[in-house]
Parts: sequence; structure tokens; C-alpha cells
Amino acid sequence: MPMLEVVIAREEPVSVEAKRAFAREAVEIFREVLGTQPGRLRLAFYELRPEDTLALLEEPSPDDAAADRSV
Repeated sequence: MPMLEVVIAREEPVSVEAKRAFAREAVEIFREVLGTQPGRLRLAFYELRPEDTLALLEEPSPDDAAADRSV
């Protein structure tokens, strides 16, 4: 049984509509390319905050730096 994991790192969460559209396309691609039967693809979305990725190495904006000092 194929498994597709999608890891997304961005400020704003991905909408349910966008995830649904992605899932529909993924199901079709897996069916066409691998012959995956309907209902057999497993799909999981994982959403990360940018600070949980290498984006934390980017220079903070002046507003972020001020907020960090106030904590």
C-alpha cells in the first residue's frame, strides 16, 4: 500500500480546500503511474512552523528581535 507524506513549512497553514485538491491529484497520479487501486493510497500532511526548520537560521527582523528581548 503506497504512502505519501507531505511536509510543509510555512507561516500560514494550508487550507483544507488546498489539501483536498492536492489529495485528489495525488490519488489520480498514483492510480495512473503505479496502478494504485482506489482507497489504497495513504496520505498524511505534516505542517511545520518555519522556526522548526532551517529557517530559524535566517536573520530575524527588527520586530522579531525586539519581541525576543521582551521575553
